[in-house]
Amino acid sequence: MLTMVFLLGAAIGLSLASERWPWSIPATVLLAAWAMTRLPDIDLVLGLGHRSGLTHSLLPAGLACGRRRWWPLAAGVALGLGFHLSADMFPNAMRGYATVKLPGLGSIGSGASYLWLAANAVAALILGAWLLGRVLAPRAALAVLGAIALLGIAYLFATDGGWWALAMFGGTGWLALRGRRAAQPG
Repeated sequence: MLTMVFLLGAAIGLSLASERWPWSIPATVLLAAWAMTRLPDIDLVLGLGHRSGLTHSLLPAGLACGRRRWWPLAAGVALGLGFHLSADMFPNAMRGYATVKLPGLGSIGSGASYLWLAANAVAALILGAWLLGRVLAPRAALAVLGAIALLGIAYLFATDGGWWALAMFGGTGWLALRGRRAAQPG
């Protein structure tokens, strides 16, 4: 966990240098994404309860969106968070420890936890991709997105629930490609 805090700190530091060193923008995105594949579980260290709604939601990325200068950081935070939440959608059983907890309210239950994680995972991945397209030229954004996809695949291979999330991403990608090909004339 300390390593992930360090990585996020490095991403924050690099984002401060982005005006002078343009190469720091892709590095910021990559470091933040890497950190956020594990950092939402800092809720355990902070005593918030596992799967706290504060760390397992779009909130961390939303906070970084406050200033345009922080958008590279927000893009990485959102993309890494999206992978983390995607894997969290597939626990051994969605009860007790695995459910999302809201401060002052406790567990939101099994069905609501699935909905919370799915909605926040999709929103995080969309926000991250959108922000990435705003802070980098198209080719650079695609290269960084490809690197983050490899990072996400490595994370999902190694984490509980990751195989199911990979299957979901693969199936969605395959359907998107089929739909795109079917829509093309000729």
